[in-house]
Amino acid sequence: MTFLEEVKSLLVEAQRRPIEIPKQIQKEFAKDCLTAVHKQFTDKRESDFRIRMSNVGRPLCQLQMEKKYATDSTVGYADNYNTKLRNLYGDIIEAVIVMLLKTVKANINGLQGKVKLKTKYFDIKGTYDIIINDKVYDIKSASSFSFRNKFSKGFQSIASDDVFGYLPQGYLYAQSLKKDFGGWIVINKETGEMLITEPPQEDYKFKREALRRASKNIKALMKDEPFERQFELKNEKFGRNETGNKVLGTVCSYCQYKHKCWGNEIQYLPQQQSKSVNPTYYWYVELNNPRSVESEKS
Repeated sequence: MTFLEEVKSLLVEAQRRPIEIPKQIQKEFAKDCLTAVHKQFTDKRESDFRIRMSNVGRPLCQLQMEKKYATDSTVGYADNYNTKLRNLYGDIIEAVIVMLLKTVKANINGLQGKVKLKTKYFDIKGTYDIIINDKVYDIKSASSFSFRNKFSKGFQSIASDDVFGYLPQGYLYAQSLKKDFGGWIVINKETGEMLITEPPQEDYKFKREALRRASKNIKALMKDEPFERQFELKNEKFGRNETGNKVLGTVCSYCQYKHKCWGNEIQYLPQQQSKSVNPTYYWYVELNNPRSVESEKS
């Protein structure tokens, strides 16, 4: 039985009867939750841009923007109130999983350890989540969509569209410790489902590409290479037909620096040809076929 299967069995048993969680583990869980509150609300924030294991695998254009506007408090911060709650929720879910892993006596070899790895330019640093059975794992809380359409489809699914830099992050942690990367322990934050997305047994090509991507981004950032967008505009479609409008793709739509990258003229509007009461919204960069007045009246 794997350590995650043991956790699932514990949760099933807890529905039938009270189970014992050692007091020391309870205290450690409470401390982890308090640490999460401090991290999200009261701890001092870094004001300078820093290349870290957790961010180095992201699209280079995002990192260049973050570096450029790191000290500008008016740029790069999310305006929506739920971001902090979502981040806190993720931290607490991670604390819950660690508590459960301790309770089932998983073979935990390390927790929240600080690591560093020498590069050509500096020692890149990071903090791994957990080491189990001598493998480095990252704990992720995921939306139902991400859980079903990414993590549950296997390692290749993540590797083929790794816009968050999960592979470089995991392999850098593992490389710094001279251990294998075990993958991601994933929790669906909406349903409570759990799974492990593991790399294949022969994962050399994934590791090589992940470390190469990290090295390439580090070089570009250290040499202040010219900014270049990594993503193109999307031709908007309504049904099967193109509308003539151009919109931001998914990655750019969620980027905090989209206004600096694409200009302040971009508009967040409902799908222009839709007559739905609750239409999908897009970020429009070129609005060549706007919604007609008749459509708005109807």
